[in-house]
Amino acid sequence: MSIKRQNSTDVNVSLKISRDQGQTFVKTEGNGDNQADELKQFLTAFTITEGIDIPAIYAELILQDSSGLINSLDGSETWRLEIETGNSEVVYFFQAYNIDSRARVGNAESYIIEAVSREFILNESTNLFGHTDVVFDKKTTAKEIVQKIVKDLPSVKSVFAEDSQNTHSFVISHWRPFDTVFWVAKNSTRAASSGAEPQNGFIFWENRMGFHFKTIDKIIDDVNNQSYDIESDLKSGKARLYRYKYEPKKSGDEDSDDFRIDNITFPEDRNLLMKMRNGSWSGYSVGFDPSKFGNSKLSTEAPNADNPSTYDISKYWSKMSHITGGKNPVENFTDEVKTMMKKPRRIRYSILPNRIFDQKGSTTDNKNYDELPYLQAYQHLRLQSFKNIKLMVNIPGNMDLYAGYGVEIDIPKTKPQGDAMVKDQTFSGRYVIAGIRHKYAGQAIYTEMLLYRDSIPDNK
Repeated sequence: MSIKRQNSTDVNVSLKISRDQGQTFVKTEGNGDNQADELKQFLTAFTITEGIDIPAIYAELILQDSSGLINSLDGSETWRLEIETGNSEVVYFFQAYNIDSRARVGNAESYIIEAVSREFILNESTNLFGHTDVVFDKKTTAKEIVQKIVKDLPSVKSVFAEDSQNTHSFVISHWRPFDTVFWVAKNSTRAASSGAEPQNGFIFWENRMGFHFKTIDKIIDDVNNQSYDIESDLKSGKARLYRYKYEPKKSGDEDSDDFRIDNITFPEDRNLLMKMRNGSWSGYSVGFDPSKFGNSKLSTEAPNADNPSTYDISKYWSKMSHITGGKNPVENFTDEVKTMMKKPRRIRYSILPNRIFDQKGSTTDNKNYDELPYLQAYQHLRLQSFKNIKLMVNIPGNMDLYAGYGVEIDIPKTKPQGDAMVKDQTFSGRYVIAGIRHKYAGQAIYTEMLLYRDSIPDNK
């Protein structure tokens, strides 16, 4: 259940430790009936981090210890953290892996417990080896592989996986499970796309709902379909859409503080030079066969390296899904800059797979591998365009927000029109939560979000 808050950052927390994955909790104080397993009196601060670029939830717990708790820790405990805010009650289980920054002043010690989801530790201790047809019993679509890998760690968490057009027939050479997922992500095409212009760009991450394996296009489609009128459902992977507004605080208006943005920053706002140097808008795409150079190809149309194949964001833009609005921000550039951004600045290489060990007459679907030059260009442009607009916002703590899902931001222009504040159409609207960090300190909780959006309204 949630708590009734007087201030938007009020929170209740509970902290316990276990050595049997949360089945029983360690008693740490007193003797006999006076023993207790509650440790919140030691907890001075914590951060919990989710992101679409990390396959686990990460936590740092900062403890102030004057009772000798440190003497009972070995750095491998399971930590149970319960958080109650104004809209939700959540429970996390983290596997500790390090005790860091330990310092002693007088009779008290302070230290940081670094911890992650248990599945990440299991991933580090597991390796896969063999042909995918054997390891996965010939169930080798991307969705089937990811679901089995997570289940076999083992994990009981939900897996929300988008399927692929292609199957994957290859030898796993003693990889960790998540390394295998990343390889599959790189070499999968989206099942929802078809024809000569497939979509790829799969990413793998964990949030409080579970594990996710989706393309950037699928993430954007889901954010466009999110609603304010539904409650989050962790079992089905549905999340409520929240709207936050940036405005000055007013006396007597404290009830709306829960949905007021405390501050906004704009990281890497319109860094033209960096994007040009990184080939974020145009470049060459090369499929390279190290065993036989003559097989190398720059595109599906050019079977050798005679004619360079270029990629250009203006040609790929219409093939992508976009946050409501749809206009590419580069269209606002001057004609001179547009000319410069169309000049290829980087060559991107992907290694073509060697199929010499396939059985004669094999029907293995290699279409995806034949299209690697196109797919590698699409994946790069999809990721770079995904970050066209970035915001970093701080809000009162909300545990019902999730990396990989959406949020709506309302930002006014700096200059009012008359006495009225006017919405900034360029930066207001829906965003994808690329990263989220819940920060607790001083008996209060805040949420920091890194937001991405690829497009701006058509009239801007």
